[in-house]
Amino acid sequence: MSGRISAARVKAHHTYTVEEAAEAVNATPQTIRAWTNRGLHVLNETRPFLILGCALKTFIDDMKVKRKRPLKIGQFYCMRCKDPRGAAFGMASYHRKDTSGGVMVAFCEECEGQVRVNVKKADLPAWDEIYEIDGSDSRDP
Repeated sequence: MSGRISAARVKAHHTYTVEEAAEAVNATPQTIRAWTNRGLHVLNETRPFLILGCALKTFIDDMKVKRKRPLKIGQFYCMRCKDPRGAAFGMASYHRKDTSGGVMVAFCEECEGQVRVNVKKADLPAWDEIYEIDGSDSRDP
């Protein structure tokens, strides 16, 4: 199946078979079975195994929280590398969006693909200490 896994269609007070759970979250039955090995609680006293909707929702939400990795000041998330990275050559470019902040654009230090991150105006001095920042936009509104 394609697309993102979503717990939005899972009903908390419903029980699902592995196949029904897979259809509800837009995943494959093999994915659901792998989740049971990773800790998804199943009612295995009966055949077919049943999965409580509330357990499935909780498992997916916990999985999403564990995957999140907040970026530190000076880090960009590279979509190619799938990791937080610094800017190549110690250079970045700042583009003001509004009075509260803008976008910092650079090249990934590993793959040299373009990376960007939203930056608050208050964080700009910390970014200035890390990188040589240029930009055609004025930093003052």
